[in-house]
Amino acid sequence: MSLPKATPFRLALLSLSIAFALGGHGEAFASVSTEAIQFNTDVLDVEDKKNINLDHFSRAGYVMPGTYSLALKVNDDALPEVKIPFYVPDNDPQGSVPCLSPEITAQLGLTADSLKKLTWWHDDQCLNLESLPGMQVRGDLSTSSLYVSIPQAYMEYTAPNWDPPSRWDEGIAAILLDYNINGNTYRPHNKGHNTYTLNGNGVAGVNLGAWRFRADWQGRLNHATGSTQAVNRDLQWNRFYAYRALPALGAKLILGEDYLNSNMFDSFRFIGASLRSDLNMLPPNLRGYAPEVTGIAQSNATVTISQQGRVIYTEQVAPGPFRIQNLSDAISGTLDVKIEEQDGTVQEYQLDTANLPYLTRPGQIQYKLAMGQPNSVDRHKEGDNFITGEFSWGVNNGWSLFSGLIGSKNYQAISAGIGRDLLAFGALSFDVTQSFARLAGENTINGGSYRVSYAKRFDAIDSQIQFAGYRFSERDFMSMSDFLQAAKTGIRYGGSKELYTISLSKNFRDIGMSVYLNYNHQTYWDRPENNYYSLTLSKYFDVGAIKNVSVNLSANRSMYNGVTDDSVYLSTSFPLSNGANMGYSLNSSRYDTVNRVTYHDR
Repeated sequence: MSLPKATPFRLALLSLSIAFALGGHGEAFASVSTEAIQFNTDVLDVEDKKNINLDHFSRAGYVMPGTYSLALKVNDDALPEVKIPFYVPDNDPQGSVPCLSPEITAQLGLTADSLKKLTWWHDDQCLNLESLPGMQVRGDLSTSSLYVSIPQAYMEYTAPNWDPPSRWDEGIAAILLDYNINGNTYRPHNKGHNTYTLNGNGVAGVNLGAWRFRADWQGRLNHATGSTQAVNRDLQWNRFYAYRALPALGAKLILGEDYLNSNMFDSFRFIGASLRSDLNMLPPNLRGYAPEVTGIAQSNATVTISQQGRVIYTEQVAPGPFRIQNLSDAISGTLDVKIEEQDGTVQEYQLDTANLPYLTRPGQIQYKLAMGQPNSVDRHKEGDNFITGEFSWGVNNGWSLFSGLIGSKNYQAISAGIGRDLLAFGALSFDVTQSFARLAGENTINGGSYRVSYAKRFDAIDSQIQFAGYRFSERDFMSMSDFLQAAKTGIRYGGSKELYTISLSKNFRDIGMSVYLNYNHQTYWDRPENNYYSLTLSKYFDVGAIKNVSVNLSANRSMYNGVTDDSVYLSTSFPLSNGANMGYSLNSSRYDTVNRVTYHDR
């Protein structure tokens, strides 16, 4: 381009003027814009027009060679601004091509197979756009953007609320304190002491590069005024660990104190290392299942959910039925649920988090590996070093296979199963686990456990079986937890025998009613059986000019260690025309019956 009398400022102004003039050709990409455009230089207000050569601008979308700061837009996704150099290609002296460096190419979200096909030019610093057929790149100075169009077959899965691993970073160095604190006070009208309780749990940690260092804590403060009892304070650091993401493996590495995360074996505490597929690295709609905890509170109660002594969730709930649905999808095994009322009464039961049928997406492999030393909450050694591993494989669009093993010096177990997507008939899986245990002074004890799980959504009748399962364990079958307990105490208790679990929900939209049922039945070889039932009915209707009147009826029964707790809760609320709300509730349990009338307004 010959501009003997043009200053750099005029040159840049001329380039931008032509770019805006060609704005109507914005949809054309540089790789396909080849038609020449003729210019009338008489309209240009510059000196020495005869020596100006506009051949470089004869193609729509032309960008003068140089480096520009442009917003990167890949298909429908907007990425941060990057610096893009434009070079003159060897095969087209009149053109210019944007240079996508290896660092920028890594942000495009290409699949591993596509990355292997890429070729480079300009000393291997620029992506050869022809190495991916159909890929187009266009720079637009009028919008300060670089538009990249890539066929979807070359791209990793993306979603509006999720980015593929190629766009992740390690975050910033940070110190954090995560906490969940709730408190209550109980003041009896009859003779007694006022009681104050404060509960808390959370995580303290440090982020350094890719590593996350964490410490889980839980605490409790209990004080009864006027009594001779001292203030009860308790603070525990129940877990120290570090972890980091391994995006290339779609997994998370954990070092330190941990609880075995398994779909096939019972959980137990250990210190060591684990490597497992991390569902959090998947888009939200592809992640797994988390259990739901239901119950009925007689007052403003504190619900504590723990597993093997470790508090994993606590929440203060209002009187009446409650549903806790935001537990982590990493939780598995048996949960201990404690409902502590304001007056100090406690209701306890256990909930088995029977998972949905073990199915894996077609072509996907998920795995979990761990090794270490079992230990107790107070960090005492329990049992020998162990190693465990399991995997699941989505064979095709309907079948999944899964298997696992766990082994130590005196305990081994192996498990295998199969899952099937029955399409219109739901999903079903079946697995078998065989254990081999050797206690002091005894021969090897071996036994089997058999499990069937089922899930189904009935769209035609607006109903859902969230999970249904049956498990039978032989008398000599021992989980790792059973074995560690027997080795510690020298006494072998009969373990689980039969387990039934079911969770049903049904909507009756025509009459504005919904029904929810949860049932858990557990029998043991030498202990009383445990049962848990929960039934909730909700109804909305209109009474004359009063709209959206609600009625809720909940019934709950838990049978735990031979103690039966029954409770019934009935409530209704009437929205008033001025925005206020009046309600009535009846709460009856084996302790007492309480009637309440409430009025709420702003």
